[in-house]
Amino acid sequence: MRVRSIQHRLILSVGGALCLLWSIGGLAVYLVVRTGYVAEFDRVLRANAQTLAAMTDQRAGQVESDYSQDLLPGFARTRHPDYFQLWLSDGSTQKRSPSLAGNDLARHAGTFHSPLFWNLTLPDGRPGRAIGIRFVPQLDDEAPANSKISKDEVTLVVARHRGNLDERLGELGSALLLVGGSMIFATIFLVVIAVRRGLRPLWELGDRAETIDASSLQRRFTTEGLPSELLPIATRLNQLLARLEDSFARERRFSADVAHELRTPLAELRTATEVALKWPEDVETTRNTLEELLASALQMESIVTGLLALARCEAGQLPVHLESTLLGPLIQELCQPVSAKVMAKGIGFSTEVEEDACWVTDPMLLRIIVNNLLSNAAQYCPDDGWIRLRVEGSQFSISNTTTDLTANDLPHLFERFWRKDLARSSNLHSGLGLPLARAYAAALGMRLRAEMNEFTQITLILSAAQTSAAVSVTMHGAAPHETL
Repeated sequence: MRVRSIQHRLILSVGGALCLLWSIGGLAVYLVVRTGYVAEFDRVLRANAQTLAAMTDQRAGQVESDYSQDLLPGFARTRHPDYFQLWLSDGSTQKRSPSLAGNDLARHAGTFHSPLFWNLTLPDGRPGRAIGIRFVPQLDDEAPANSKISKDEVTLVVARHRGNLDERLGELGSALLLVGGSMIFATIFLVVIAVRRGLRPLWELGDRAETIDASSLQRRFTTEGLPSELLPIATRLNQLLARLEDSFARERRFSADVAHELRTPLAELRTATEVALKWPEDVETTRNTLEELLASALQMESIVTGLLALARCEAGQLPVHLESTLLGPLIQELCQPVSAKVMAKGIGFSTEVEEDACWVTDPMLLRIIVNNLLSNAAQYCPDDGWIRLRVEGSQFSISNTTTDLTANDLPHLFERFWRKDLARSSNLHSGLGLPLARAYAAALGMRLRAEMNEFTQITLILSAAQTSAAVSVTMHGAAPHETL
């Protein structure tokens, strides 16, 4: 398939439209002027016909014509003469011009006030134009008062050479073609220049975009002086570059965070292995070393498992099995493992769950989401704080007090491995719990968001595309740490 550039399309469309307008305008001028020339030619024909009709009258019951070569010398010229022929009502010729020399003109006629004009070939073989009228001759002025008046009509046809008319029309057509051709050529030339100049900012924008790569995402397109049509494009490109720069920065931070998270368990593995090799005969030391090795391996396994799960979610490969799920038994089961920790820290814990609360969802994925949020609340709620769990209609919320989060922390809560500095050295969590919770929520057609008033609030809402009732899981005040 042939692809044409915008420049070519603009030149063809604009240039073609202007050339078409020039052609239509030239044709209109030609037709208007031609009509005027023909009308002027016909006025002369009509004047001659009216003069000949005035010279025709009735005398003693006969039709007579007082044609005079002195009054109408054009009918006696030897070069391009005029012609006329007068017929009586019975079809016989009463009078003809000397220029006919026995030839006859075509007998067509209109009325005296609405004569008929047509083109014809004259007896000398040249093109001409004729007028035909029918009229009743007037009574001669010298005829007796009691003379009988005939009502029979006679037919008069007058013809002239139209060589001068055709020559003038030819000159007009040639002039219009010459001027029109020049105007079309000039129009195309100016359109090409105008289109190229108009598209220059677009080419400059493309050249600027070509210089941007992964190492120069901080560059931005200049919007000052851009045409209004390109300003939205440059603005959107700048926004895209900002998003790409942020994404690349997150990826670089992610690589560094992965290296940091794996460095600690790997160092522990190395140290424990060296200790076990140094004192192989010490059974107790070997046992402790193996336990440390197992803990480090489990921690690395947790990190790898979480990353693989995130990758499956982002690729849309996570299987989802929807079924009706009662929330009461599920929440009661998930609250039991954290109750001991809550009681040990003196945390107030309350639940409000509707007895018939039931969602159509994947119970396994929902279990993982809620368990992460519950464990986070129990782990990072300060001593003597409180946790509140609530299910009301289509909304499930869990909230806890927090002391180390600010509104500026909310955009980072769902970033992989993001945690507050105080918890940075913790080996209990991999920093993937909330990112996984959001990824699983997206797989279920839900949305997880964070809000903060006097505590942090994370809300999970089932998308409107689902046919079941809207569902929201809200976690208030989950500290910026995850159970995974």
